[in-house]
Amino acid sequence: MTPAWVLHRRPYRDSSVLVELFTEGHGRVGAVARGVTSRGWQGLLEPFTPLLVGWGGRGELKTLTTVDTGGAARPLRGEALACGFYLSELLLRLTRRDDPHPRTWYAYGRTLEALAEGVPGDAGDGAGGGGSAGESAMRGFEVVLLRESGYGMELREDRHGAPIEPDRVYRYRVEAGAEPVDGGGVADGVADSAAAYGVEVRGGTLLALAEGRLSGEGQLREARRLMRTVVHHHMGGRPLRSRELFQSFRTAGRP
Repeated sequence: MTPAWVLHRRPYRDSSVLVELFTEGHGRVGAVARGVTSRGWQGLLEPFTPLLVGWGGRGELKTLTTVDTGGAARPLRGEALACGFYLSELLLRLTRRDDPHPRTWYAYGRTLEALAEGVPGDAGDGAGGGGSAGESAMRGFEVVLLRESGYGMELREDRHGAPIEPDRVYRYRVEAGAEPVDGGGVADGVADSAAAYGVEVRGGTLLALAEGRLSGEGQLREARRLMRTVVHHHMGGRPLRSRELFQSFRTAGRP
């Protein structure tokens, strides 16, 4: 029995479903769950519900043999729900099957808990929310996932190898890292080609992001803008469906 979360599910034939699982020891696993209703699995195979699962088969698509509850579901609603789907979408896009991501696994669970406990805040581009604790956890999740997926960010040293200074302003380029900026403050906007031009951010925000301790709207706003650019770059510019869901909640005014 392996701890797992459901990232995505869809109907398959008459009484089965195809599920994409994120497991503690095996990473992402694709599986078919047969006879879901007759086995009493219908209410279990849902996103944000911790599970204990077993499976068999040698092919890329496994067959679930056992499904049991692994704890209480994380009650995500409104914008927090959209943020939860954002986390799952990142995992589906940036990981491969059967590739363990142990640190990302724990970060995912902690972030869901933070989102469930918080009140969604300003997410800007649909990639934040869950109050300050929830959004800080989301930024930490992004950093850990990128690192374990081979896209690690250097947040403690600039591109020349010098330690990041908390009070200094940097321009962070995705492929190069942080470049010190002479004079001036952090710009409010982001250039159209932010990945190439760079996102201006304070050193204190970079260090807080590295240590998973973002606090205050200023740091959250800077980290949100930076991570939005970095994630967009590594996604190849492809749009996120969870962003559309977030915007729909914003338009409807649902918390």
